[in-house]
Amino acid sequence: MSLLPEELSKRLQAHAEYFPRREQAILLCLHEVQDYYGHIPAFALQEVARVLDLPLNHVENVVSFYDMFDRGEPARHRIRVCVSVVCNLMNSNKVLLALKELLGISLGETTKDRRFKLVGVQCIGACSEAPCFMVDEDTYKFQSKEKLHEVLSRYT
Repeated sequence: MSLLPEELSKRLQAHAEYFPRREQAILLCLHEVQDYYGHIPAFALQEVARVLDLPLNHVENVVSFYDMFDRGEPARHRIRVCVSVVCNLMNSNKVLLALKELLGISLGETTKDRRFKLVGVQCIGACSEAPCFMVDEDTYKFQSKEKLHEVLSRYT
């Protein structure tokens, strides 16, 4: 018996059956869980391990390795800021400081209304446009604190 909703459980099973080796579906399954819940709850890790016939610690290690997965407090929207050396040289700290000031939170924290979570990542794939940030799957070039406020106001 699955601890997950039937629709989510069916999607995980479909991913597992698509690949020649079930463990090849681990990233797809973890993305499905995170998309459904907004983060990856502990009970869902157990279900992913069961569906893929993998040890639980293997699934936990994958989640810990990739910063795109979030096991912490959920929020409606995840704001990702690259904290790599390259983006730091391109002044990504301006984005981070403006976000901290506007939202009143630091990296890894969620706003009191659970609207936003601020996450530091190693790359968002927009080095040529740095400094940039992402809200959910949307990428934005940082221009000013005022423009940042304008962008964030679109996510209610």
